[in-house]
Amino acid sequence: MTDDKEPKPPSPEPPARAAGEGAAVPPAAKPEAAQPAAPVPPAAGAAPAAPPAPPAPPKADPLKEPVPSRAVDLLKEALPDALLEVSYHAGQALVRVPPARLVEVMRFLRDHADLRFDYLSNLTGMHWPKKERPLEVVYHLFSIARRHRLTVKIDLAEGEAAPSVTSLWPTADWHEREAFDLFGIRFDGHPDLRRILMPDGWSGHPLRKEYPLEGNPGDHVQYREVGTAEHVYRYDKATIRGFGWKKEVEKTGTGKG
Repeated sequence: MTDDKEPKPPSPEPPARAAGEGAAVPPAAKPEAAQPAAPVPPAAGAAPAAPPAPPAPPKADPLKEPVPSRAVDLLKEALPDALLEVSYHAGQALVRVPPARLVEVMRFLRDHADLRFDYLSNLTGMHWPKKERPLEVVYHLFSIARRHRLTVKIDLAEGEAAPSVTSLWPTADWHEREAFDLFGIRFDGHPDLRRILMPDGWSGHPLRKEYPLEGNPGDHVQYREVGTAEHVYRYDKATIRGFGWKKEVEKTGTGKG
């Protein structure tokens, strides 16, 4: 006999689970620490590795580049033992000489036919407190005939005097007085060494490094009293310039300076 009932379809099988799903997952294995690679020995007959290149030398200062100087060449020939140092700055030659040889060197520079440094254009002092010989005198020479320049320097200890060059260049008179006044540098052989800018009774030398910038007590003293600006010189009120007491003069007609 045949069964009148319709046969049931087969039930679907459950989907297959992924491997390990629902099961405890073992912890991941930690990677082992990387080991440094062993150095590879050079192949037989291979050239050894080149050493690292040395660092590049410092770039030269263009301001200190040597320049041709007939004066330096002649000094090296005639008075080599009188040159303590030769240097260059901004296209100009500088020489440093002992104070005891200064007049000899300066006379050579002035009188040599190829040099003819007939003009002492400037003389100034410098103060370097940390140096063993802290005072410096700088001479700027110029040749009107030859159109060339040279700077000469000497170093002095505290209390040491420089030889005067007034016998070579009379213009050194006021230059040396200024260096004495502002730096306290003395010049042996100067005909009239006294202050030239500060009053005779002034205490100290204002351009030395230990001199206070604001001055010493009593420095700012009014030495002269005037009634009006006309006592200083004639002026036109409409064009007056540069007077510290300008407003006072315009308001009251009087002022002090």
